[in-house]
Order: sequence, then structure tokens, then C-alpha cells
Amino acid sequence: MEPMKALREPDRKALAKLLADQDPRQLQLVQEKLAERGAEGISFLESVVLDGEPSAQRNAQHMLRALREAAAWEALAKFCATCGSHFDLEVACWLVAKTRYPEMDEVAYRTRLDQMAQELRERLTGRETPRSTIEVCNHYLFRTLGFRGNRQDYYDPDNSYLNRVLDRRVGIPISLSVLYLLLARRLRIPLIGINMPAHFLLKWQSATVSFFFDPFHEGELLDEDDCRELCKRLGVAFNPIFLTPTTPQIILLRMCNNLHAIYTEREPARAEQFGRFAALLSRV
Repeated sequence: MEPMKALREPDRKALAKLLADQDPRQLQLVQEKLAERGAEGISFLESVVLDGEPSAQRNAQHMLRALREAAAWEALAKFCATCGSHFDLEVACWLVAKTRYPEMDEVAYRTRLDQMAQELRERLTGRETPRSTIEVCNHYLFRTLGFRGNRQDYYDPDNSYLNRVLDRRVGIPISLSVLYLLLARRLRIPLIGINMPAHFLLKWQSATVSFFFDPFHEGELLDEDDCRELCKRLGVAFNPIFLTPTTPQIILLRMCNNLHAIYTEREPARAEQFGRFAALLSRV
């Protein structure tokens, strides 16, 4: 198939004029034509948003969001189909976030995580024991910054998107744990995820020291007996396999399953997409 020719200036002017139209059918046709052009279509809409007529700007902004969201769904689907078991978990988190917030400034959020890690680095002397290292991190995240588990609205979808966890400083066990893991990676702190049923935990795992802790409960330190008791409270029969390290693939799968369940009643089409991603990850 021959590559599509670039938009000429007369074409751009004609499309800009059509964007000022208020006929939904006409606007849908324009959106479809621009979607076919991929990055060029998005670039054209961005130019209209900047200096088009007010009505064209509004329609271009609406189309721009729709095209970016479609591109985000496609990017996450491709990632889930090809990622394997081990990958950069942070990349996956931003891909998930963009399906709901396609205009999210990923660079700004990455920079925020870098800044948080730097502030933590300045609080750590390097002489702390593993447990006191986690206590310093806990104090910074949960006391200084005020991150917490969202017990009031546990099933709010925003609890699962990393950008919104950073904005609102609330989350669920897995999203708060992922935040902790991304900071730990920057600080070279040896943490791993523990995919407990109904409650995600973290574990310090080094050659000489290991212990569990719970970011949803402000980093509460746990031993194996505490994990057994937690399972009991959750109504789950404990199995030692629950405490084995997990992989980025399983973390992303759990995130997709959570969002599938959350959106089933609220937004069935969105739930279906996350169900599809979970199926892709289960086959990897």
C-alpha cells in the first residue's frame, strides 16, 4: 500500500473550516479521516486548537482527546500482547493511565517521582538498617506527603491510575505498592511485590534480611504470622505460595483485572477493554 500523501495547505484550510461545522455526522467523518492519518492528524488538530476559530478549537480539542485515547488503547494492547514476564513496570503504569487520561504529561509525572526519590535520598544517611530504611520511607510518604489508602471510596477507578494516585495521594494496596516500588528502584532499595489474594504487599528481600510490609496501612511491618492473620481476616485460607515474589506481568495483570471489575457496572466498554488486556497477559 502506498503511503498516504501529506496534507496540502488547501486541504488543511478545508478541514479547519469543516471543524467549525456543528453537524455531528460531518464532524464524525472529519474525525475518521484524521484518525487514518495517525500522527499527522493529531498534529493538525493540535494546530487548530492553538489558532483556529473558537468553534473549530472546541471540536478539535474533543477530537484530539478521542484520537489520543484510541492511540493509548492501541499502545497498551500491543504492550500486553508482546511484553513477556519482565519489563519496565513504570512504562506499563503510564500506558494504563493514558487510556483514561490521554493528555497526561508523562514527563512531568516521571520528574515528580525523580524529585520524590531525591528527597528521600536526602533523608537517608546510608547507615540505616533495612527496617529503619523502610521507616524513613514510610514517614516521608505517609506522614510528610500524606499518602494513604482510600478506605472511603476503595473502588474509585482513580485509585488505580498512577498519575491520579500522585495527584490525590490516595490509592489501593497495589497502586500504593507500585508507587513504593518505583521509588525503591530509583534508590536501589531491594523491594519485591507480593501478590497476596485480595491484598497486595511488599517485601524487603536481600541476601541477609527479609520482611514484609503493607503500604495500604502506612507501611506497617509484617512477619509471616501477620500475613497468615491478614489472610484470615480477609476470609482466605493461607498458603505459603502467597508470599512468593511476583513479576511485573502479574502486577499489570492484577491492575487490569481490578479495572475490569471496577468498570463492569460503570463503563462496560472500558471494562471489556481491560478484560481483553488481562486475557492477553494471561497468554504471555
